[in-house]
Amino acid sequence: MLAGFMGKALRVNLEDGELSVEDLDLDRALGFIGGRGYAAKLLYDELKPGLDPLSPRNKLIFATGPLTGTEAPTSGRFCASSKSPLTNTIFDSQSGGSFGPALKRSGFDLIIVEGASESPVYLEVRDGEAKLHDASKLWGRLTSEVEGFLKEKHLGSRVASIGPAGENLARLACIVNDGHRAAGRGGLGAVMGSKKLKAVVASGRAEVEVANPHAFKREVERARQILKGHPLTGDGLGRYGTAILIHLINKVGALPVRNFQSSFFPDAELVSGEFMKERLVVGRRACYACPIACGRVTKISAPPYGPLETEGPEYETIWAFGPDCGVANIEAIAYLNDLCNKLGLDTISTGVTIALAIELGQRGHLKLDEGLEPKWGDPSLLIKLVEKTARREGVGQLIAEGSARLASMVGAEELAMQVKGLELPAYDPRAAKGMALAYATSNRGGCHLRAYVVMSELLSLPRYIDPSSYEGKAELVKRLQDIYAVVDSLIMCKFTSFAFFSTLSYEPTVYARLLTTATGMYVDEEELLKVGERIFNVERLFNLREGFSRSDDTLPGRLLKEPLPDGPSKGQTIDLERLLDEYYRARGWDYLGRPSERKLASLGLPSPYVGPKLQVAIDERRLEDALKIAERAYRGGAQILEVGTPLIKSEGLRAVRRFRESFPGAVVVADLKTMDTGWLEVELAAEAGADVVCVLGASDDYTIMDAVGAGRKYGVKIMCDLINVPDPVKRAKEVEKLGVDYICIHTGISAQMREREVDQRLAEVRRLVEAVKLPVAVAGGVRLEMIPKLVQTGCSIIIVGGAVTKASDPSQATRNLLKAMEGAWRSLEAHPPSS
Repeated sequence: MLAGFMGKALRVNLEDGELSVEDLDLDRALGFIGGRGYAAKLLYDELKPGLDPLSPRNKLIFATGPLTGTEAPTSGRFCASSKSPLTNTIFDSQSGGSFGPALKRSGFDLIIVEGASESPVYLEVRDGEAKLHDASKLWGRLTSEVEGFLKEKHLGSRVASIGPAGENLARLACIVNDGHRAAGRGGLGAVMGSKKLKAVVASGRAEVEVANPHAFKREVERARQILKGHPLTGDGLGRYGTAILIHLINKVGALPVRNFQSSFFPDAELVSGEFMKERLVVGRRACYACPIACGRVTKISAPPYGPLETEGPEYETIWAFGPDCGVANIEAIAYLNDLCNKLGLDTISTGVTIALAIELGQRGHLKLDEGLEPKWGDPSLLIKLVEKTARREGVGQLIAEGSARLASMVGAEELAMQVKGLELPAYDPRAAKGMALAYATSNRGGCHLRAYVVMSELLSLPRYIDPSSYEGKAELVKRLQDIYAVVDSLIMCKFTSFAFFSTLSYEPTVYARLLTTATGMYVDEEELLKVGERIFNVERLFNLREGFSRSDDTLPGRLLKEPLPDGPSKGQTIDLERLLDEYYRARGWDYLGRPSERKLASLGLPSPYVGPKLQVAIDERRLEDALKIAERAYRGGAQILEVGTPLIKSEGLRAVRRFRESFPGAVVVADLKTMDTGWLEVELAAEAGADVVCVLGASDDYTIMDAVGAGRKYGVKIMCDLINVPDPVKRAKEVEKLGVDYICIHTGISAQMREREVDQRLAEVRRLVEAVKLPVAVAGGVRLEMIPKLVQTGCSIIIVGGAVTKASDPSQATRNLLKAMEGAWRSLEAHPPSS
């Protein structure tokens, strides 16, 4: 067992009531840490594509990280992970409080919930044991009532539960713990409700052991001192809570108002953190091991919203029910926050979807229930709609579906402020280009917490960057996404990053030291970033498998077409395509947003791509012409780009180098047709950036052996081209033993012009595929209509030249070929040839 972990996972099958304990998967823990990362890999491995998130086949994971329950500051967190019923993406939702440490001390690092119970139940975990209890009497109760009852029944425990919203499968439902903390986003409360799981109760006495107690304690103290010494984590958040942001974001014209129709709220003072402190706040509340203590204890004494003592509201909630719905009454917002917590609704998604419903009502697209008028700034309307949403009554039945589905029902998709189905939070992306890109590319949908670039663009932390500039934003977003994937896996609060980052390199030094001293795994900054990148790419692969693509990495139509109405960036729109192009390049993804096989290999992830691959051979003589064609093929989806022999002879290996620089996500093949000096030529091609080098099967064995040796040394694959070999099958078997990585059966251009084309050699291709275990590539005169027959031969790579390079639209030609390959492969899978 690794230090920092309990080493056990609990698997709960609600269908048959079976509870089983299994060892933590150490490979998963080493590669993905814990929390978000571990859960993401587990979901990717165990969920089948296309399943309904509200079906029993979906899984819900409660996960802790290696720092959960230790003395590390802000380590009192846990995450809930599943396939989201709101977005259909992979999803994790983080929550603070003290439920996470209680779960860890119960003896389990995570709980995996499968199937669905016929009747309501709740799960108790304590000191390494687990038990399911009847929850029929708790069904229909508010989260506050459930928590009070269960904490009294199970003394010393902590509770995570759902309210009526989760029971009624509202796609905006959340999981509430510690009274007013919530795994809020993505509708995971509905997943819990679909399984008839009302609550999880956790307690225990197990201690979390760390690898080097002395060094860990020193790093903990260092981290605490950094947090205490920073003006925001040491004073601002503690004094005013997250609501301190209201004035700051409004002042720069980035606070969305009335469903993002404006970006400046004239009555911001009446909902600000300063005003709330003066009127409502009676105390502070901190999560486990947190020196920041941003939680507000608030009290309303008089009707219509009191008497009420509660916690919050936070900045996002104030905005969602305040400026975004036109409300300037902090007491009403505090009441709505408390109501959502008790009903089990995510405040961001609920507020944003209600704002959409109001605008749709005003435009005549949606009729609210009898007696309800779609007016901005009416708290009584919001209260009624929140209650209807949680219980799926009247118009609440539509609101409960979320903004994307609601807008789609009435044909007003551009007015839904969402990305991938997840409602946008309280920062107008037109005011901050980095935040725009972060929203668009977040794996869980429109989220600010996947890359909080706002801290630099609008809050000048750790220093200011121009929010209107596009320069360098792709790299910043990628780096933050990778670091935050690790923070969510440790698990720690992202507020720590305000203080832990000193430069725009967003150095993860403190996180790396805490992880290393806690677990004993030596993780430097470079390795930490690689782990974060691995987590992010696995999430991306999950979404691609579910049918998401570049077209989903977008923003609401309103935000792309309408300029920013207020603030210093007034009049600006967003060139999202430019940002995406730069971001995909930074990530090593292809133009369509798919992680390249080259990138996956560098992260130690197996390729999920099935069926033959398309390789586009660029044989132009002029480099600039070749690059233009390659760019279009790349935009069409080609992941393998070949620098052809004529191009290399004309331009030299600088052509390979330019391809490598221009297409970082592509596999670059250097078709040197090496006949001699195998080691030298492969070495030169590797230095230029080639991933694959072609040698001739007609050369002697020594040349091929040298090429293979150089390939192993420099990390380059060797493709053996059997052009003009008298007996391709015999030679293929020989070079396979010499260690080449690919075999290519190739009809040369000169031969194509006179007599033979590849479709006349299909039987030979099939014999070759059957004769060797290596991937077989086919090249020479391949046209679109040949694709189905080639796929049936079992070849692994189809190399196309003129069918793309001579096409009037190389991008469309590439797409047509890929579509034909995919269709032929699916047909082959459905109807495999008889043996």
